[in-house]
Amino acid sequence: MSPKIQETSRIFQVTKNNYLPHVDGLRAIAVLSVVLFHLNVSAFSGGYVGVDIFFVISGFLITGILKKELEQTGSVNLTKFYRRRIKRLGPALLATLLVTFIFSMLVFSPYHFQRIGGALSSSIFSASNFFFWLEADYFDTSANLKPFLHTWSLSIEEQFYLLWPISLIIFYKLGLRFFILPALVIASMASLALNFILADGQSSFLTKYFAGAAELLEDGKSTLFFLLPFRVFEFGIGAALVWFSGKKIPWKIFNDAVMWFGLGLVAYAILMFDEKMIFPYWHALIPCLGAALIIYSAEDSYSSILLTNRIAVSIGLISYSLYLFHWPIIVFWHYLGDGDLNFRDQMLIGLLAFSLAFISYRLIEQPFRQKNFFTSKPAWSVAFVVLFLTLFASGIHSYSTDGWAWRAGEPMVNIDEVGDASQFHKAYYGGSGYPYYGPIGNSKVPDIVLMGDSHGRHYAEGLNTIFVEGKSYDLFIASGTSCFHLPGFTRTTKGYDWDQLCVNSLNEALRFINKAQIPPVVIISHSWSSQMQRAGLINKKQTKIGETHIINGILRLKEAIGESPLIVIGNVPTAGENLYDIFTRPRPIIFNNFDPAPYLSSTPNSNLERFNNALRLNSESTGEYNFVDPFDYLCNSTSCRNTDDDMRLIYSDKDHLSKYGSIYIIKAIQPIIEKALAKRPKNWGNPAISNEVKK
Repeated sequence: MSPKIQETSRIFQVTKNNYLPHVDGLRAIAVLSVVLFHLNVSAFSGGYVGVDIFFVISGFLITGILKKELEQTGSVNLTKFYRRRIKRLGPALLATLLVTFIFSMLVFSPYHFQRIGGALSSSIFSASNFFFWLEADYFDTSANLKPFLHTWSLSIEEQFYLLWPISLIIFYKLGLRFFILPALVIASMASLALNFILADGQSSFLTKYFAGAAELLEDGKSTLFFLLPFRVFEFGIGAALVWFSGKKIPWKIFNDAVMWFGLGLVAYAILMFDEKMIFPYWHALIPCLGAALIIYSAEDSYSSILLTNRIAVSIGLISYSLYLFHWPIIVFWHYLGDGDLNFRDQMLIGLLAFSLAFISYRLIEQPFRQKNFFTSKPAWSVAFVVLFLTLFASGIHSYSTDGWAWRAGEPMVNIDEVGDASQFHKAYYGGSGYPYYGPIGNSKVPDIVLMGDSHGRHYAEGLNTIFVEGKSYDLFIASGTSCFHLPGFTRTTKGYDWDQLCVNSLNEALRFINKAQIPPVVIISHSWSSQMQRAGLINKKQTKIGETHIINGILRLKEAIGESPLIVIGNVPTAGENLYDIFTRPRPIIFNNFDPAPYLSSTPNSNLERFNNALRLNSESTGEYNFVDPFDYLCNSTSCRNTDDDMRLIYSDKDHLSKYGSIYIIKAIQPIIEKALAKRPKNWGNPAISNEVKK
């Protein structure tokens, strides 16, 4: 070991046998890539692969420890092994969970604090990956409101630590030690194959024989990302490396080439991958094989100084604590700030995260790793267990009691008491209580047909209140989730059979239009801009959708519905934030001087306006449909209102209209709809609709 590494080892109290400083250097690359990715540094769009590098490192180190013990003793002392793992990972994790939970209690609304309680209790028992898998997408916007989200990877590691030693012992006890490597390769290949089989969430075998499991696994992207079976090959790459690490080629030039090639693979993944990719899938092979090549070659290369210098090793040594603390800091920064991180924010967060990581390493990680720490200080053992149980119980209680709603401040707008933001959205979303497909009113022959995604269905409350209940018209709803209701469009996003859903929904609407004796008014709306931006949106020619494609689709729809008047409603301005959540945050301490005024309106979104203007221009130039711009009724030149005239929230979450918002918009455009209803031709038979829209 070089003098500089020895000096660093003394500073950080490293006393390991067979210490591999280049592995700590690789840890530094891994943790920095994750931190920079979470700080939204654009160049590191694939920085999340740092977690996969950690999996390779864990597979290599843990397998090396277990293999050595098995060869020396013929077995593994599982009690000793798990005790070492607990001492290595437990104290810093519990400290992070404790600090984060207390701070969350002071600042988070009941809705988010309830989810935090569930995440906390699952993290305690190494199951948070299951919790987040069942909840949502790792990369969705609400990820910035989940301070324990990063513990999913720790749970996967701990599940690996639980299962892998037992598997090795079984092989040794059965006299199959020479079959371990082939079995490891087979298991890794099977894991990778599972990524391909379930990437789109569809499996004919599961659908036929295990329908419940098929439904549970339908979100293929999240299933692959969060569950251990789809990550086994990453640990397997590191584990297999143990059998080759003693068979190195002693040529430094060769090892240099291998190391640089490995660094190139890792750098490519960090810089070129992005969050829209299905992952791990085959994509993870690039950073994982790169990490394996670095571990294999760096120790005996001329360029090893890149990984074994004092700075790299020091960062590697605190990488665990840095990983633990950086994400909660980012979440709190987002929650208490305006949501966007500028350069100053990034620097301050980085400085704070490194400071806490160093303190945690020196005052928590290192002392607890001492060989006889718990046996020589039994009080600490008791405290450790008490803290463990207290955190678990607190998390369960928070989760089961609506996030300790007693902490919430008095609402400063006219808010209905429904418990939390999630319940408010479920109860007061403009489409809540209405079918995705079906008639509203006394007749099955509609006067109005409402089409679209969830941003179309949120007009159901307004149409029902004003036109069905108020004027005895009949309404038919034909909507889907994240689905364009336009001829010639499909969607192949992994995880759902959007193609069939889109076409069936459109055909359902056209069938009802065709039944009408008088052509119904067709109203269509979507979250146009966000749908267009989503990865995986295509038309029949596999072309990425743009504004022109959507406008042409609207014109094809008008042709398909014949003489039925068509009203197209553009993007709503959106609130940008969940206002119910903001108005129910606890205020006795952190938000004591909370001013609601800035949240009663929001700044107009120029991207949404730009698309609306494109629809407006096309409507005016073609005369084929009436265009309605919600911005005209909710916004002035500088701001958009977030409450109605009675100070009730227009949005049920950050972008869907509430029942109040739905009524507000439909009431505002009531003359446009009534004019369209009055102009319908009598005794109509629609020759334009003779065939259903085909894929």
